[in-house]
Amino acid sequence: MAAMLTMTKEGWCLKTHRGSKFNKRSERRYFKLEGFNVAYFKKDTLADRTGKFDLRKVTEISACAGEDSDADLVLVLPGKRICVKFEADAEAWKTLMCSAAAQSAVAADLQAYHSEELHAAFSGTYAAQKGVSSASVLKYTSGASFLTSPRAETPKATAPKPAPAPEAVAPAARSLAPKSRDVEPEAVATTAAAEYATEAPAASPIPAEEAPAAPAASPRKEKKSPRKSKTKAAPAPAPEPAPVSSAASDEELEANRKEWYNFAMENKDLQMAKELYVGHEEEARVKALEAEAATGCAAAGDAELEAARVEWLEFHVKAGEYEDALQMCVDDKDYALVHDAQEANRGEWLAHSLASEDVYSAGNYAVTEEELAAVEDLKIKKELKAGNYGKAKKLAKTPAQHELVDASEEAARKVWLDYHTQAGEFKEAGKYTVSDGEAAALKAAEAAYHESERATTLEAALAAGKYEQAKKLASGEAELAQLDAKREADRKEWFNYSMDTGDFKNCYVYAISEEEEAAVKAAEEAYPEKCRVEWLTFYLAESDWKHARDLCVTEAEYADVDAKQAAQRKANIAAAKEAGDFKKAAKLAEADDEKDDVAQAEEAHTEKSRQDWLSYYIEVSDYSKAVGMCITPEEEAGVDEKFEAKRVAYVAEMCKQGKFHVAKQYALNEEEIAKCDEHEEAQQEASRLEWFDFYLSECKFDKAGELACTTEEFARVGAEESSFNEKCRLEWLSHHTAKGDYESALGLVVSSEEQDELKSTMETYRVEHLKYYMEIKDYAKAKSTACTKEELAAIDEVAPPKTRWFGLF
Repeated sequence: MAAMLTMTKEGWCLKTHRGSKFNKRSERRYFKLEGFNVAYFKKDTLADRTGKFDLRKVTEISACAGEDSDADLVLVLPGKRICVKFEADAEAWKTLMCSAAAQSAVAADLQAYHSEELHAAFSGTYAAQKGVSSASVLKYTSGASFLTSPRAETPKATAPKPAPAPEAVAPAARSLAPKSRDVEPEAVATTAAAEYATEAPAASPIPAEEAPAAPAASPRKEKKSPRKSKTKAAPAPAPEPAPVSSAASDEELEANRKEWYNFAMENKDLQMAKELYVGHEEEARVKALEAEAATGCAAAGDAELEAARVEWLEFHVKAGEYEDALQMCVDDKDYALVHDAQEANRGEWLAHSLASEDVYSAGNYAVTEEELAAVEDLKIKKELKAGNYGKAKKLAKTPAQHELVDASEEAARKVWLDYHTQAGEFKEAGKYTVSDGEAAALKAAEAAYHESERATTLEAALAAGKYEQAKKLASGEAELAQLDAKREADRKEWFNYSMDTGDFKNCYVYAISEEEEAAVKAAEEAYPEKCRVEWLTFYLAESDWKHARDLCVTEAEYADVDAKQAAQRKANIAAAKEAGDFKKAAKLAEADDEKDDVAQAEEAHTEKSRQDWLSYYIEVSDYSKAVGMCITPEEEAGVDEKFEAKRVAYVAEMCKQGKFHVAKQYALNEEEIAKCDEHEEAQQEASRLEWFDFYLSECKFDKAGELACTTEEFARVGAEESSFNEKCRLEWLSHHTAKGDYESALGLVVSSEEQDELKSTMETYRVEHLKYYMEIKDYAKAKSTACTKEELAAIDEVAPPKTRWFGLF
């Protein structure tokens, strides 16, 4: 079974909804299994993914029971439980999921679905597959495509392409120099600040855009001499100490010694250079380096020390580390610099504390009389801001401070007086008056407030129809006249409303004159007729002819009802015919001409339906039903003619598609069968020639030979194969020659001219390598490359004497 199944599958399934029981609620989702990953979507286009899980994380797979009995499988994962029912191929789904999961997770009743072979295939093919994460979406993979033409296959050529020959390169750059030969190389620090970097404290409380910038790094962790903290250029890359075997040659030891010696000289490491030098030339270079160090160091020492002291002094000042800065001072100028910086920093903190109203900090930073006075002013302002005028008065000492307290208290009194006045709290506002003018203004404001309230209440009472309350609130003839006019307008409005609704009892209540009473009486007498006409109109609109006829009292009304009923009946007949409901139309028809019209329409509809079905059966090639719909010999002949044309066209189409066995099934005579055979033979020959040309173009000469039929084709295969072999020989000869593989290249030579050319090329390569080894002073390899006495003598002239050098590594 494992061999028959792939490790990917898609299809519709039913699953539980958010952990609920399957029999109670399930949802339909499109599942996609690809390796160990399973994802499910709302649509089969793989859009709107709603969930996913990894079969490697399944802790249990079992059959469903109880309230999940309708499902096929239940899968338990960490923090997740899913019941699934497969709409199709349930056996294949079970085999894939049970085989992908660990065998220990599969229940005993499902062990038959766990295939060890398929499990091994999953583990081998998808071993590196990542689990499905919340941000990932499985990509859609289209179905397999089928090979229909040899052009769809693109096999590679059998001849290997020769790789380019490797080029000789100089030794690669290694890590930086070691401090000693017994340890691995380490990076050399370029500056003291970078070596002892730490975060400097803030030097100012003001915002970042205004505060002076702190130094990028502080060297306070470890004090070093100025000479060691001085910036030093990074040395050139040093060779990496490669492990040297006990069988290392003298040439390799010498090359390694010289490489380390050059490194020590470049970085002025005198001790290492003394240990490594060999010969008079290298000894002279070491002595020159030693003399340079002895003469230049003492002269430059004091200047470097002073420069370092000044640098440390400036750093501590900028960082606000004044105690450390004082330790770096040596004269009055230095002490003045530290004092000025410290005083400026104190001033900044004082200004910051005053701006943020931090009385305690400001008092600590204040020193001068002006600064102490500013702190006292700040205390008073804070008390005034909190409304503590008593405390502020106790703190005030100077006339200016007393004036500030009095002005603040007076301003607050006026604010509260205005507030209570605007809120209508005149009793509270009276507590804040201090003069007769303020008392008179408050009394006038109170009178205006009460008058405004009376006018507003009167207007509201009139709008609500509360005439007694409005009468009590009215003041003056104008307001009383307004009250009377509003009451009369409301009476007339209610009188007219009662007349319109037929409430004549209330009409008599609201009527106050003989004319109004006469109008009520006349309306009361005319009201039944008005109601009859309104109901008659309503029944006609609703097509309720019985009730409409019951309300008619004149011949004209009866005639109008009959005419509208007849028009409605004809409209219903037309609608029934349009819908094909001729039974209903015949039931509605009353006159003979109406019945004849319905019968003719039904016959026309039946004939049209027969013609439509006849055309449909011809289109879908249902011959028996098409003939069954015919009613004349001419129609049957037409059906036969159309079906014959469809058969002939189908035979031709099957031949065109290469389905000759199907075409022969529909052929009715020997002539048609012969034509099918001719098409089949022509297509086979064309296919043979196409494959023959394809195998030749791909250099598959054995398969091309199997398809060859004529002498010319066999000759063509032989010529193509010989040409291809010669081309491959020349390519491999060129490859081995460029690579310097003389033996392999010589095995491909077939003429004396090619052999002479090969020897010339190899000699050129040898001379180039000899020149390269001499340039890099690798005399051991140079000697192995030399062939003549002259070349060996030239190497001995420049090569140093061999020296045994032990203990280097």
